[in-house]
Amino acid sequence: MQQSVEGSWNDERHPVRGPRAYRMGRWLAAALIGASFLGGLAGSLLTNSRVEAQVPDVVTTTQVNLVDGAGNLRGILAGSDESGRAALTLFDQAGQPRSLVGVQADGTPVLQLHGAGGETRLLASVQGDDTVLLVGQDGAGQAVMADVQGSPVVSLSDRGRSRLQLQLGVDGWPRVALSDAAGNVGASLGVSGDDRPELRLAAEGRQRALLTVAQGATVLNLSDTSGIRMVAGVAADGNPSVTFLDAAGEVTAQLPQSAQ
Repeated sequence: MQQSVEGSWNDERHPVRGPRAYRMGRWLAAALIGASFLGGLAGSLLTNSRVEAQVPDVVTTTQVNLVDGAGNLRGILAGSDESGRAALTLFDQAGQPRSLVGVQADGTPVLQLHGAGGETRLLASVQGDDTVLLVGQDGAGQAVMADVQGSPVVSLSDRGRSRLQLQLGVDGWPRVALSDAAGNVGASLGVSGDDRPELRLAAEGRQRALLTVAQGATVLNLSDTSGIRMVAGVAADGNPSVTFLDAAGEVTAQLPQSAQ
């Protein structure tokens, strides 16, 4: 039995069991492993070659013009345009600029949207720590929304003059102001630091009336161009009073009359 086993193992007429088949099997396994390694290495080299081939060359220029299929100018990417901005400007088919995004020479970022005639209809920028958004055509009605030194402001303007302004101060107190054609505040409504509501009326830049509630009393001050001339109010205890003053601020009469 032992000789039969050895004879069958050494019998070269049985390639499946012969020692040469064993050596060929080991060589074939090694060859397959080597081919797999070489194939992976070759694939890696080919892949790396393709990736490197896709890396574009660096192009350095001051301006790139973008055109459509008909050769019409549709955009300009400039390192420094006529205003000194690094900007991308896009044009419509008529050649009018319709949008611009860029950075001013001082580092201020800007965004502009233009109307069909090239006029600016929307402007957004960050100036230092202040943010400004302007909507509307220059010289006509405009709306401005801004954050100025931490205070949000909304202003409606007519031909460059603010006519209505809403503001929330850095201390959190709100204020609404209405202005005349000259830009002078004609009426304002706000709440002061001690939670005191105030309604102010003015003419030609001078305050003429003030209505407020202070320390539980309702007070109305009426003024002329020289100062307060009448004070009417209702005290916290419910007692009404009216005081008249001269141009120097001296009391001339009082109702009810004070006890002598």
